[in-house]
Amino acid sequence: MDEAGVNLSLIPLFARARRGQRAYGARPERRGQNVSLIGALSLRGVIAQTSLLGAVDGLTFEAFVAGELVPKLWPGADVVMDNASIHQGDPVAEMIRAAGAHLLYLPTYSPDFSPIENLGSKLKHILRSLGARAAPDLLAALEQAYAQITQTDIQHWFAHCCYCTSLA
Repeated sequence: MDEAGVNLSLIPLFARARRGQRAYGARPERRGQNVSLIGALSLRGVIAQTSLLGAVDGLTFEAFVAGELVPKLWPGADVVMDNASIHQGDPVAEMIRAAGAHLLYLPTYSPDFSPIENLGSKLKHILRSLGARAAPDLLAALEQAYAQITQTDIQHWFAHCCYCTSLA
């Protein structure tokens, strides 16, 4: 599980035009308030996710774990998180372990072992192509982006991060 941030400045990085003609595009003058995404990914799909305006702090993260993640965990599940300070609280660890799941922290600076980093990358790529220019449009675009995530994507992300991809 991990967090990511998006805003209205997510625009296509490149434009196309006929040879000899200028390519035009628009970018918002202000990027707007950041929208934080918190999510948890398993081989079965995105098992918990939420989006909120502003940054994620320890209490917000604890509320996500209690209200969204823990009800969807199963005994023996492995919850893998990076070493961000908001992940380090005792209440978070206690809630996850009380659900019968195992809590594992990734080594510092090791996003290569976190499949959800790939999810965040694909979501941002899709959001760039959708080009939302207002906050309500951004939230609608997020729903569209999540809908475009396939089971094949998820299996490839887990394999890319060197995790076993057997559902058995």
